Amino acid sequence: MSKSKYAVSPRISLKARVLNIILAPLAYFQVSPVFKPLELESLERQASKGLKGLKDFGHPSYKGPYKETMEMVNNGGYSPIGKAAAHDFFLRRLMAKLRLQDYLSKPSIAPCLTKPIRDPIFVVGLPRTGTTFLHRLLSLDPFARAPKTYELFDPVPRYPDDPVKDKKRRTKFVQDAIDQLLMVVPHFKHIHEVGADLPEECMMSLGCDIPMLFATFHVLIKKPYTSFKWDCSQGYKNYVRVLQLLQHQASASGDPSLAGKRWTLKCPVHLGLLKYLSQGFPDARIVWTHRDATQAVGSLCSFVRATQDMHEGGDIMLDELGRDVLNFAKEWIQRADTFFKENSAKKHPRSNVMYTELISDPVNTVKKLYAEVGYEFTPEYEARLQAYITENNKEREKLKKKGGKRLHSYDVRDFGLEEKAIEEQFEWYKKKFF
Repeated sequence: MSKSKYAVSPRISLKARVLNIILAPLAYFQVSPVFKPLELESLERQASKGLKGLKDFGHPSYKGPYKETMEMVNNGGYSPIGKAAAHDFFLRRLMAKLRLQDYLSKPSIAPCLTKPIRDPIFVVGLPRTGTTFLHRLLSLDPFARAPKTYELFDPVPRYPDDPVKDKKRRTKFVQDAIDQLLMVVPHFKHIHEVGADLPEECMMSLGCDIPMLFATFHVLIKKPYTSFKWDCSQGYKNYVRVLQLLQHQASASGDPSLAGKRWTLKCPVHLGLLKYLSQGFPDARIVWTHRDATQAVGSLCSFVRATQDMHEGGDIMLDELGRDVLNFAKEWIQRADTFFKENSAKKHPRSNVMYTELISDPVNTVKKLYAEVGYEFTPEYEARLQAYITENNKEREKLKKKGGKRLHSYDVRDFGLEEKAIEEQFEWYKKKFF
């Protein structure tokens, strides 16, 4: 039987290929815990042992999603590197839960949980619709604050009495993990900019309860779509606690002005979970980014393929990937539209941002959305925006010269999809928002 034209090998570095070959016998014989099938109770014991016996993981709502995701990963054809990465992901998230639960139980820290999260703004939208770019722009406001990757991934301080040393330790911890990821798939940096000290999306923290990150996303959007049925209420409640802790850390570090800034937050996955976001953040502002469906789906396919490159051991079936991404996009957009039709959504100031307008005229796009959600657009903020955009354009030109005309190229036909079919399925969406 001839090989399908949609079957492709993972795109990984030569170093990663050699490492997979070296690790293959170890993975086959399961000589290390990182190569054994994932099992929640075992990982909980490992996490507890690694933290000197801590046992309180908090509310048990995470157990169902964790077990279901682990089963999918176990059956997902992961490479030795992919298995080790998935094991590391779950173990670190469980350890983060233990450390957070323990730290917030301290009498000196617990009062921070009484400080509300006031007027946050959330950027939501399908992945690849400009959410990261807009989030970076909004984070430049002098009156706003965006959480950094290291804060979300590792929120509990390692050295509470030495903020400088603490940031250095936590930043290095996360940057080392990012560097390992980029060692396997160097091309990922052209798809999504990552860095320990950069503003990052909420899923870095929500992953402690909703395990939908790089190591798992591609299996969670496959049939039977189990993740679509998860109750994520507790996950968002726990995320509120993380942000309250980060506010407390800002005050403790001697920068109370930082603690008083409103939060600028973003995550594409929020788009399908808005009812849970609304429960956790009842006074949130919501900005929904929109992009031509064919372009958004094609770009998301390319992103998901990169996550499969990192973890899969055999051929990647691009047509199956395209089908899964298309179904995910349809489901998440429909969920968001349904949410905004409900009365409960009317309490949230809201703005719709078109990708083309954001890219062509970012300053006026931000100015318009600020008016719609009720924020003040100050001259100082405008100056910061202008400076950032000028510098960002210079950096993008440098990258283009190094990597070709386009930083990130894709074609829906590579994934077994046709533009006309995508346009037909999203015709209602286009008529409503474009």
